[in-house]
Amino acid sequence: MTSWQPTKAAHLLVLALKEVGKPYVLGSEGPPEQSLKTWDCSELVQHLLAQVGVEQVTDSHGGVTPIAAFDGAGLQWERSRSIPFAEGVKVPGALLFVQSPGAYPTKPHHIGHVAISLGNGYVLEARGRAYGVTIGPVRASFTLATKVAELYAPSSGSMC
Repeated sequence: MTSWQPTKAAHLLVLALKEVGKPYVLGSEGPPEQSLKTWDCSELVQHLLAQVGVEQVTDSHGGVTPIAAFDGAGLQWERSRSIPFAEGVKVPGALLFVQSPGAYPTKPHHIGHVAISLGNGYVLEARGRAYGVTIGPVRASFTLATKVAELYAPSSGSMC
């Protein structure tokens, strides 16, 4: 009989829930190991990955990005492993992205937002100034998904 091993993705979701209710501030910056009182979408993702011990992220082509450089929604999409969107909606810990050339003409890959899939059609995200960090259903504006493969290795840390 094999015992259940929690993954870093499970640990990430536990930590993410502690951020719900914090305010959104575009461009909130801080070292990924520093807990902030405000978030923007990509900083929240970067912070949570660092908190669970992800030191680097491997993309679909085997390229590696250190977690300290894993910032900005478009670059987070580019530097992690693409998966079908329908899969991302179901996989807790997958990253979901909003891509819109009209809304984000100057952003890398025209991607302007990232959220963390909770599975079952829900996301946790630093949604915007009017919302802060929230949990809600996946909106139609989300169209892309990736997986940070390093999240699905067994977690060596204790669950929070």
